[in-house]
Amino acid sequence: MSDTGSPAASIPLLLRVRNGGGYAEFRVDAEPGRTVLDLLERLRSGGRSVPAYRHSCHHGSCGTCGAVINGVEALMCLTKAADLAEPRARLPGGPALPPERDDGGAVVVTLEPLSKMTIVSGIAVEPGPVFAGIPDGASYLRTESAEGRADLPLDPDGAAVHSGAWRPDGRTRFEACIECGLCVSACPVAVPFIGPAALAAVNREREKRPELATAMLAVAAAPDGVGPCGRHLACSRVCPQAVFPGKHIQLLRNALARQ
Repeated sequence: MSDTGSPAASIPLLLRVRNGGGYAEFRVDAEPGRTVLDLLERLRSGGRSVPAYRHSCHHGSCGTCGAVINGVEALMCLTKAADLAEPRARLPGGPALPPERDDGGAVVVTLEPLSKMTIVSGIAVEPGPVFAGIPDGASYLRTESAEGRADLPLDPDGAAVHSGAWRPDGRTRFEACIECGLCVSACPVAVPFIGPAALAAVNREREKRPELATAMLAVAAAPDGVGPCGRHLACSRVCPQAVFPGKHIQLLRNALARQ
């Protein structure tokens, strides 16, 4: 599995990929920078029968390659062999523990499908629950503003300074959420709940579109809105884009308390 041909640089891994009621196992030697998705792709292109998985962009932008990796939700395209060989949490927010190794010293990497989703095959899932509670017509663009952000100094004309360069206040960008479903899978709430991804979207719509604030707060106040959230914060801990859904849920609670 090494492009460099340097055995000393490789990390032995035992990939255990959920396949129905069991696991398909693959032994690989991986360069430290190789991602889990890289390794699955190499196995498949080499003619190995690998259980189904989802992927697209390979660099953390599309959100399709989410899986539960050694107990924690993550994107396979961002999880490197070197990461897996170091102490890591085995529950979101849990203590860092040494990696599990087999009798031959290989790091055991167990891949499971995201929970709460419909399994299509292998670890490939249909992510319907991620989208179910997102408001119809939700906007995927937002206008950036430096107002109220102490980390963004302003030039004399009121434009924000980003990384040493002038960028105009009011520029438009995509929302950070890539709808990967990691937060929904990690959330331990077991009662009816529209989920952290949906509530983050509800709060963003409330913030961006004041004319919808009353409607969005009504969604948040519903029995399956913010009430069931127990502030476990697993959603924020696994989010690969620093959306911090738990923060948005608390902001909705704050707004409801002010009504």
